[in-house]
Amino acid sequence: MGVRVKLNVSIGDKEFTIIALLNSGFETDTPQLLIPYRLLREHGIDLSLLGEYVVKEYVTAGGSVSLSIYPRKCKVKVVEEDRESNEVYADLVVSFIDTEPLVSDALIEELGIIILNPRKGYWRFNDDPIDKIRFSKMT
Repeated sequence: MGVRVKLNVSIGDKEFTIIALLNSGFETDTPQLLIPYRLLREHGIDLSLLGEYVVKEYVTAGGSVSLSIYPRKCKVKVVEEDRESNEVYADLVVSFIDTEPLVSDALIEELGIIILNPRKGYWRFNDDPIDKIRFSKMT
């Protein structure tokens, strides 16, 4: 199943909500949110208006892939029924091949998320009571 959370994402003057997979194997030095290009297009995001980007090679299970990174171009927060996380600036990583948004290990940490059971989709915020269990969102 994996752990999926509801995120509120702001890019420029656009704001939208997505369900994203927490991927601790998506190891980054800075908080990064990978969003498939088709989702950006659906939400009216014009990449040409975001300014400078860099291309970086990522090693994946399927091989190496080059992705465009727009540094600190999105703000992200987790939205739960009972609370929201702090809003965090993240690098926007654009993928033309991925089908699901992915949250990097650095962004997981910045959002204050602790993965309790990745197979069952259990997680909590790092300041939740120790017995609080949150459940993965369905896509």
